[in-house]
Amino acid sequence: MIDPRVASGLRDIPPSAMIPRERMLEALRSTFSSFGFVPIETPHIERLEVLTGKGAGSDEVLRQIFEVTNKGGTPGELALRFDLTVPLARFVAKHVDQLGTPFKRYAIGSVFRGERPAKGRFREFTQCDFDTVGTESPVSDAETAQLIHDALAAIDVPAFSIHLNNRKILDGLLDSFGVIDRKAAVLRALDKLGKVGRDGVLKELTSHPRAVEPGGVPEGPTMPEADAARLLDLVEQGKGPGDAVLSMAESRLGPHETAREGIANLRTVLDLLDAAGVPQDRLKLDLGLARGLDYYTGIVFETTVDGWERFGSISSGGRYDDLASLYIKRRLPGVGASIGLDRLLALMEEAGRLPSSATTAPVLVAYFPGVSPTTPVRIAARLRASGIGAEVYPEPISVGKQMGYGSTRGHAVAVIVGPDEEQAEVFNLRVLATRQEDKGLALSTLEDSVQSALGLLGSRPSAD
Repeated sequence: MIDPRVASGLRDIPPSAMIPRERMLEALRSTFSSFGFVPIETPHIERLEVLTGKGAGSDEVLRQIFEVTNKGGTPGELALRFDLTVPLARFVAKHVDQLGTPFKRYAIGSVFRGERPAKGRFREFTQCDFDTVGTESPVSDAETAQLIHDALAAIDVPAFSIHLNNRKILDGLLDSFGVIDRKAAVLRALDKLGKVGRDGVLKELTSHPRAVEPGGVPEGPTMPEADAARLLDLVEQGKGPGDAVLSMAESRLGPHETAREGIANLRTVLDLLDAAGVPQDRLKLDLGLARGLDYYTGIVFETTVDGWERFGSISSGGRYDDLASLYIKRRLPGVGASIGLDRLLALMEEAGRLPSSATTAPVLVAYFPGVSPTTPVRIAARLRASGIGAEVYPEPISVGKQMGYGSTRGHAVAVIVGPDEEQAEVFNLRVLATRQEDKGLALSTLEDSVQSALGLLGSRPSAD
């Protein structure tokens, strides 16, 4: 017999996990739509050259790509997508004349990376992306942060913090230390600060480069230890409330034109978020925040749940003004973010924030022995027609066993009609958690009685 286990880093998702997952996705789609974002879908499989073009992804991500080869196919031609942003850039480049700009889209789907499996990290996982393409306006930058906030609030995420920075500030900082020509390597090192700590980053910043051709650019940061320490001091001081951090940045980098642009952008974004009603205590500036992907050019975001930072960022993104240039000569600036659904679900499960249920219908309609099967079928159809999810037990077994099934599955109430109730055109309504039962209710009141009971219990009145 074939072993039914799944491959490492992949998993089956049972109903108890899929039900809260689907409810989260419903809330996210509703929130994205409320901001005017429209849905699109792109293939899971892309041409490899689309995914590996210069600037499309960091070296680390590109090493994790799953290549795809069908029988008789050409190796190195196709691969599974590693995120939804690079396919978006290809999609917009192909369809921009029909779409128009600015174009606001959201996409929800599986992406694939061959990384080492860990808690909350899988080789196949779901991203929920939203992006605005075709504008450089700080209004879109701020709207991205606002949508991160509103989307996470809509799915009842515990207290969280949105960390912001602008890559132009980092460019100015690196230029002031004379390492702008090694920007990618320095930013990759700084991006690991939360994982390996100050000493680990300091070691990487001062490491000797790998051998390069004469006249080539060193591949490692190779900063003098004193400069690396000063850089880390500034990065660590550049965390906290907006005004204090930006004032410090201005005093250190004010003369640098690129850095001034980044500082001005963040000031505008913070003002816009205040106007939008986003609580200021949920916004944190972090001048060391770089994001691992090479295509970011302006504002960047990362979001962590307070007290659960070990799970890493649950939503991240930023501005990428040059990504579409891989596929089209026309300049198409963009900004967006992604919510990592699987990591977020793992966090909320461990935090005890996911309701446990194995049913999508709050009502179980019992099939009482001795009653015509048309009776429970008719009752369930009436409930569904009124917007209340109802499941009919398919066999006329002991009512006690049917109630046990309903309790295990997570049904809120049960409608019971025995032979006597059928003849009298009444029904009994049982609350499964407490076994409290109202008997002899008129069938003419079915919908109102069930709706009232579900409302008192705080159950979802309709099927998902």
